[in-house]
Amino acid sequence: MPDLEPRVKVCRQPLAYGSAQLLGFAELVIGGAFVIRDIRILKVAKEGEESVFVAFPSRRWHNGGNGDGEEKKYYDVAFPITSASYREATGAIMKAFEEASAKA
Repeated sequence: MPDLEPRVKVCRQPLAYGSAQLLGFAELVIGGAFVIRDIRILKVAKEGEESVFVAFPSRRWHNGGNGDGEEKKYYDVAFPITSASYREATGAIMKAFEEASAKA
């Protein structure tokens, strides 16, 4: 995989983001030639345990209905395709997030 350069902006206070907390935003520069923006770093509490994860940019999918009572569905816009590239990208972003959090 090409060189990855994550850039992270940490929120001063976690923000409510649906059922999660938004901890920060990231962008990922790939090989100095391509950038993915609007990557969110979220904290979710599930079954009493909290976990932090990286959410790649997504868009809401409209199912063609009138919007009454429809479940919101989202699809990723830009994301790593292989599990190895996913681990490498999320690992680089989380490392940059931890470093930025320590400085904040």
